[in-house]
Amino acid sequence: MNWLRQLFSRGPVYGEDDSRQVWHWRSFEGIFMDVRYGIRVLRKNRGFTIVAITSLALAIGANTAIFSLLNGLALRDLPVPQPEQLVRFGAQSGEESFVALSLPLFEQISSGQRVFSSTFGWWGDNLSTVEINGALSRNDIWAVTANFYSELGATPELGRLIGPEDDDLRAASPTPVAVLAYSFWQRHYGEDRSVIGKVLKIEGAAFTIIGVTRPGFTGINADRLPEIIIPLTAEPLLAGDSDVQKHLRRADAFLIEAAGRLKPGVRFDAARAQLESIWPAIRDDLAPANLAPAERSRFLGLRLKIEPGEKGASALRKQFTKPLYVLLAISGLVLLVACVNLATLTLSRAAARGHEIAVRVALGASRTRLVRQALTESIMLSVTGTLVGFLLAYWWSRTLADFILGQFFNAPAQLNLTPDLRVLLSTATVAILTGVLFGLAPAWRSAREDPNFALQSNAKKFSRSTGTLGKSLIVTQVALSLMLLAAAGLFLRTLKKLRTIEPGYQANGVLDASLYPKPGGYKNLDWVNYYRELTSRISRIPGVESAGIAKMSLGWRAWREDVRASETSDAVKVNLSLVMPGFFQTVGIYPRAGRIFTWRDDDHAPRVAVVSESFAKRLFTGREAIGQHLEITSEPTWQKVEIVGIVSNASLYDIRERAALTVYLPTTQYGEYMGWSQMMLRTKAAPGAMANAVRETVDSMGHEYVAKTHLVVETIDRSILRERVFAILSAFFGALALLLAGIGLYGLMAYNVTRRTQEIGVRVALGAAPKDVLSMILRETLGLTSIGIVLGLVCALAAAQVVAGMLYGVSAQDPLTLAAVSIVLTGVAALAGWIPARRAMRVDPMVALRYE
Repeated sequence: MNWLRQLFSRGPVYGEDDSRQVWHWRSFEGIFMDVRYGIRVLRKNRGFTIVAITSLALAIGANTAIFSLLNGLALRDLPVPQPEQLVRFGAQSGEESFVALSLPLFEQISSGQRVFSSTFGWWGDNLSTVEINGALSRNDIWAVTANFYSELGATPELGRLIGPEDDDLRAASPTPVAVLAYSFWQRHYGEDRSVIGKVLKIEGAAFTIIGVTRPGFTGINADRLPEIIIPLTAEPLLAGDSDVQKHLRRADAFLIEAAGRLKPGVRFDAARAQLESIWPAIRDDLAPANLAPAERSRFLGLRLKIEPGEKGASALRKQFTKPLYVLLAISGLVLLVACVNLATLTLSRAAARGHEIAVRVALGASRTRLVRQALTESIMLSVTGTLVGFLLAYWWSRTLADFILGQFFNAPAQLNLTPDLRVLLSTATVAILTGVLFGLAPAWRSAREDPNFALQSNAKKFSRSTGTLGKSLIVTQVALSLMLLAAAGLFLRTLKKLRTIEPGYQANGVLDASLYPKPGGYKNLDWVNYYRELTSRISRIPGVESAGIAKMSLGWRAWREDVRASETSDAVKVNLSLVMPGFFQTVGIYPRAGRIFTWRDDDHAPRVAVVSESFAKRLFTGREAIGQHLEITSEPTWQKVEIVGIVSNASLYDIRERAALTVYLPTTQYGEYMGWSQMMLRTKAAPGAMANAVRETVDSMGHEYVAKTHLVVETIDRSILRERVFAILSAFFGALALLLAGIGLYGLMAYNVTRRTQEIGVRVALGAAPKDVLSMILRETLGLTSIGIVLGLVCALAAAQVVAGMLYGVSAQDPLTLAAVSIVLTGVAALAGWIPARRAMRVDPMVALRYE
């Protein structure tokens, strides 16, 4: 330290005659001495140090992990230049989120607006079949306007990016070029730098690779990486259409999502007002005259939605932002429990060091120095715990993101979780505040200690005020722990309720295989004969009981439509499902009246429908539903559809939606909706074992391939992803709080037994039985616990409304949950008090009377 002393002894920091306050090197030397002494003390008390660092690491790590996830999903700006200038805009129908604009709408808005320096558009977040060296896979394809990369400030890692020469929106023919994402390039090309100029096929169309983006580029999306990007004019090639103008120029071809950069000095509110003022005229002028009345009405009902774009688009943000805030609050309570726990332990430990502190005071140590020493030790513990917790948080946050995004998108996480200044500052603040928070109790005691009293007798040095503070901390810890346990119980019961719901069909034993076309596989295909033959072949695979095809995935997003029974009745919103023969038998939806679909229900037969029991009762109360006709308002070909059957109620999409109103149409009557479907098969053997046989059978037909297979029960589990995340994390936090509460109670009661050794010896010498000593210690323990439980119940009931909207089938004030967690907490408290109480029962009165 000689060089450091020389550095600080050269004179005042601000000059010899500066009147401002200066720091002398002796001030730093005092801090260094406190740190050195603190290290010796913590090394000497390894058990306490390990418990403290572990508790803090778990609590701070959990807080940082949740905050990192929340930051990446909802708080972090896009990694682009001046993201605050970005504004997203698009059409909106009803309460739905963005509906993409058509190219004519986008161009008219771009030419009529006066608030943006530029606008750009993209068609994105769409999975397409990609062929690389003969292997087929499903990948995320984006099609963008020429200025997409330049407006987002992107630069290539390799080659070049899409520019004006690649995307002329007035051109008659497209330019088939592609840019690869860095991670896609790594996975599929092994970072081969000679990839530029090679060809890959997307939906059978050949694209020349011209570049690779830099790592971390996510476009305008916060949680989903565009794996391959092509010019917007090349998008028609994916549909097998080379006529760009015919494909893109339809005013009702909603393809493009859009954004703009605000001009300097233009505020968001002004931009929104200007865009909303020009929208009605643009929409009405471009409404196609050849649309059916229902379609035209829907087009004219479109509103313009404008929102800030600095955070980017996210499919997860709306669903998970509020839950993550709640989880952050829960993890914050866990951290508070850890601080109170350590305050209790350090308070007892400081009382045990009362003789040492008194000697230091007698030798001239100031009370300020003693307080500083106590805070230095606590901050050293919190900083060490924070460093360990930060490492845990890095792993936890990525594991949690992989789980959530993997379940939601069935793909690896692309959320940017790299610690930024916001995360680092919040973690540093937590570290300092935590150290100060649990170090205040011993620091306060050190400042109040009377050295003369402390030197008199070690057995008497635990002051009454310290005992009162320690008990208050225990009560606080128990109350906080009960709140956390109550939250964990409510979320666990919600998950259990959801998992015991009967969806109305038999999900167990059903395999769902996603069917996608091989390049050119759907060209001139006889749809009905092909799918009839495919279903027959799948059904003949050994172990398969039945098979059927649907234009949906069970347990996933619903297709909602307005349906009415006649021209005079009001329309109702229903779930629409397009299915083929064999579907009802395979998933276990049973006929109640009439018939179900057969292969004779093709495009030459009268239009028919099958409805759920709930739908029949809702629209045809007191009269026969069979033979009635329906009008599905969005499609001209779905008018005058005759009901030929009624089937049992089933919650095909959302298991929370009991007795959903459902209308089934035969896909065989609507060729434009055939393809890109789901093959369902019920098996006698383990469904997962059938995947290879299904792939081989589909492949042998030559038109489609199986992109992925999954069990229907797994899909249902993904549909309750938010509740699963809540249950897992809240259970972890509750268990951690329970453990910390037990440690705190044990530490305080063990110290109380030690300091009262002489008193206990006197009681035993005067005839107290061991069971009386046991009863005395347990009574004190359970008394403190009872007060904490009462306070915790009051707080839990007051905070119940915060989580009420996230529960299912259970009240936020559920008495069973509150009673159960109270009993568990009481049991842990009894165990924490029983261990030191047993030691007190064995006190030898002669030894105790000679104690000190």
